[in-house]
Amino acid sequence: MRRLPALLTTLLLTTSSMGAWAQNLSMEEKLAAIRKSLVETALEGPTKVTATQWIDGQGVLRESSSFRANVEVRGVRVVGYTTDSEGEASAKLQWQELYGGAAGKAQGKALSSAGGPACKPMAPGRLQHLMGLQWNVNGRFSAEEHNMIEQLRGLWTQQLSSAGATGALWRLTPKPRAEGRSGYEQALLGAGVDDLPWVLELTVVGLPRSDEPNAAWTNPGERVPMLADEALRSSPRTNWAFNMPAMVRIELQMRVFARNQTKPVLQINTPMTLAAQDSNWGITQMSNTARAQVLALAENASLEMYKTMVCQTVTGEVTQTAAKQFRINLGAASGVRVGDTWVLADAALLPQRVLEPGNAAQTVMAKVQYVTEHYAQLTPTAGPAQNVQTRWAAWSAEDAR
Repeated sequence: MRRLPALLTTLLLTTSSMGAWAQNLSMEEKLAAIRKSLVETALEGPTKVTATQWIDGQGVLRESSSFRANVEVRGVRVVGYTTDSEGEASAKLQWQELYGGAAGKAQGKALSSAGGPACKPMAPGRLQHLMGLQWNVNGRFSAEEHNMIEQLRGLWTQQLSSAGATGALWRLTPKPRAEGRSGYEQALLGAGVDDLPWVLELTVVGLPRSDEPNAAWTNPGERVPMLADEALRSSPRTNWAFNMPAMVRIELQMRVFARNQTKPVLQINTPMTLAAQDSNWGITQMSNTARAQVLALAENASLEMYKTMVCQTVTGEVTQTAAKQFRINLGAASGVRVGDTWVLADAALLPQRVLEPGNAAQTVMAKVQYVTEHYAQLTPTAGPAQNVQTRWAAWSAEDAR
């Protein structure tokens, strides 16, 4: 334990010296260093080469080749700059790789079987994922049941928010639904929160109760109550329904979506039974046993969410371009600050197709000039700014700590 302070001091001194040296580089030099490192990093792994030949209408033989790095990359993170013996600058990159190669898949499978994430986690930084939370209730519930469902909502939201803050990985913010809005309504009501990089959906679905008149309200086919304080509820429903506390069976469906994606990166369906306290006075409250069960299930869901989100780089997206002014869907809530430097690139080409001629040159460096809670405004500092389009990716070009 005594070695830890010394190690931290050395790390801080090294980071400080690298940061001071990087400040002497111009924006063009930093961008050139990043382009060079993208190519070098891609060459370190397996590459798929596809060659096509055809004869055009004039009888001339034509050839086309494509080079694709055999990795599944969510994003790139620039953690610093170095120089070689000849004084040429290079950027130190971390690729968030999801083990695309055969060896990587075996390693990812080993980590998953051990209960860990299916990737090599990066060290936490200042930037965090921002998730828009959407809460849905599907089914017909009584007022007492609605009270318990609202308590369930509070417990799960609090647990997920706390887990994200502890790991410095994500933050939650309410996100209104934009589905069904007309173009006019979207222009009038639309805001930066509509363009969040992630959406977390929590949906409560009512489950049917048993058809047997003497059965407790448990899962079909079960004869052992889910909760300890349900053991006495084995008399006919007609006899105790008006005297015993409320109870409802539900399934809580949790899904995490990346922006513009229809397939969730995480989906968990959790059935549970919510039982009320014995007291009939005041607002209906969950029993202590039900509350403990809900908290345990929420903790397990938070762990699964951590193992998923730790494998995702904090990556933004260009949502607006106008007169060399770019807007990305990351803001102060994600840790973005005025003066931060970002690299903008076509997500369809980079980094997987960085080895194809000309693709590395289609990168632009930009600096944050203005920040709101949910988006940042950038101006270009190097690279072909006129080529930037919406839906380009945005990567942090510095170690954002």
